[in-house]
Amino acid sequence: MEQEIALTIKPTMNCNMRCRHCFNGDDLNYPGFADFQTVCRFVEITAKNCRIIKLTFHGGEPTLAGENFYRDFYEFENRLTTEKGTKFLNRFTTNGKLLSENLADILIANNTLINVSFDGPFNSFLRDDTESVYEKITMLKSKKARLRIFCTLSSVSLGHLQEVYEWFKREELDFKILPIEPRGRAKNVSSYLLPTEKFVPELVALYKYWLKDKSCKIKFYTFRDFAKLRRDIQFKPFWFNREIALNPDGKIYPFGRPNDVNFCLGKPQDKNDIADCFNSEEYKRLVEILKNYHAKMCNDCPSQKICNGVLICMSYMYGTEEKMIEFSCRQANAIFQGILEINEKVAEDFRIGKSGEYNSFIHEIFSAV
Repeated sequence: MEQEIALTIKPTMNCNMRCRHCFNGDDLNYPGFADFQTVCRFVEITAKNCRIIKLTFHGGEPTLAGENFYRDFYEFENRLTTEKGTKFLNRFTTNGKLLSENLADILIANNTLINVSFDGPFNSFLRDDTESVYEKITMLKSKKARLRIFCTLSSVSLGHLQEVYEWFKREELDFKILPIEPRGRAKNVSSYLLPTEKFVPELVALYKYWLKDKSCKIKFYTFRDFAKLRRDIQFKPFWFNREIALNPDGKIYPFGRPNDVNFCLGKPQDKNDIADCFNSEEYKRLVEILKNYHAKMCNDCPSQKICNGVLICMSYMYGTEEKMIEFSCRQANAIFQGILEINEKVAEDFRIGKSGEYNSFIHEIFSAV
């Protein structure tokens, strides 16, 4: 039995917002919703041989599927847990606009981590309905939901990362930052982008500040991940055989958008086991393409050991243009190298007994090094 797998379910590719940077571009008009029985079949064939399923609802905008869809799905999921012992780690990624109290209660009752896309004090630059979405975030907080904010950083944030961080601290909101990339609707709008040579030094400076910020009581997911970076440890499990998605057309694809549709792995009704998808000719074709990119781009990269091509895998699904993939790799390498240098200094401070100025999370991570 496989230990763990990540599934994404996209109930629809429709969306009730038109965020100005959307990585899906304008391809959000699939005229329908996933068939419920097909969704259940997708999860059921996975649960046959997977002990832990990280299950994410994504889109499009998943709230458009309605409350009854999720009420019925979680009843099905709970039956699988009882019958097969499968553990589900549920996540729900939404723009928040249509998140009703009833749907929030359903998600909370099933221990779902709710990811809301909201850019803090600069939300209105890329997104509409800032006030109404903020009200939904406040509602989730009042219900003590497991809540995480996905904060996209753009050119308007540049020079203000400290302000963004302090806003999330004051609001007591756990968050993760996502630097905008040249894909989707942002692809041809250079004024949205973060120049690596300006963005990375500011990010590194904020990381140094956060390391010693003992007043930080929220989870800053990005920096918590940074604190674990080491030169000889791969920062994420390898992408192959882990990320797979069901799109609203009822077909299985590798996770990503929009390049996923070029690698259809079949329909759940035609599979006896989720492993059949990874053994398919289309998946093998994708793996071969990614291996070729890996051989071409990774050998001379200073971050090869800690990345090992994972970023190429992720970037490729969002677009096949080498220019975009190279941008993602350059930016990631600059971040990795800046953070690693700091982490080595932190490790030395802990080694020689100069750890008193660091925050409690850093003590938790580096005391075990």
